[in-house]
Amino acid sequence: MKKVHYAVILQSQLGPRSGEIFLQEDRGVVSGHFALLGVRNGFSGSVLEPGKYLISGSLRTRAIQEPYDAILTAEEGRLYGGLITRHGCWEVTGVLSGESGHPAETEL
Repeated sequence: MKKVHYAVILQSQLGPRSGEIFLQEDRGVVSGHFALLGVRNGFSGSVLEPGKYLISGSLRTRAIQEPYDAILTAEEGRLYGGLITRHGCWEVTGVLSGESGHPAETEL
């Protein structure tokens, strides 16, 4: 099982938003959560190929709930891709990060 944590920037229709993506990969299945504006939003999906993920979820804040599908690519410590929403495609970029002294990437 592989677990990674990325510090990300989401380019939404309201401008750039900082957040985090916690991603867990196991036997072709991916799950995790997208933390944005202090809210953790779960997602699930599949591994398309090593380092490339198709996920679905819903971003919730106090003001909105926005369903999305996304294709994310992880490469050399970077994450990039796009969230496809009813309001268009929102770019997401990020860098591998550690949390609370834990390694940024682990294999179990």
